[in-house]
Amino acid sequence: MINEQLTIGLVVNVVTMLIHLAATMLLVALIHPYGNWFSNRPRIRLVIALLVTNYVLLTAHLLEVGLWALVYTWLELVGDPADAFYSAFVNYTTLGYGDVLQGTRTRLLGPLASASGIMMFGWSTALLIYVLQGHLPNIITRTPQDD
Repeated sequence: MINEQLTIGLVVNVVTMLIHLAATMLLVALIHPYGNWFSNRPRIRLVIALLVTNYVLLTAHLLEVGLWALVYTWLELVGDPADAFYSAFVNYTTLGYGDVLQGTRTRLLGPLASASGIMMFGWSTALLIYVLQGHLPNIITRTPQDD
């Protein structure tokens, strides 16, 4: 039973990583055609870059939670299938409210979902810092009247 849980958890973690990789590649693809937009308005450019990055990454996180929710539903980990997304979200974000409990036969999937969320939030944070690092030098070197 433990091997089955670990296998399922590791496979879902790999698929979660692939979803996040797809989101990252989408952001990279968006840089090239729109890279010169607002080049003379660095503050507006930063705001747009952060909004787009946040939107794409949040969408990726929601898809990843949805994947975990599908697994929770498939394995009947929660009493009510309507609780699957909520339960997956609580685990993915490591909130651990404890109001929706999984069965003991699949106890390892909750921590594996949490590990998935921790890694993907770390990845998202790195991407947001990368966006900031790419835009802040243009703002710092310009004077306020340049905008």
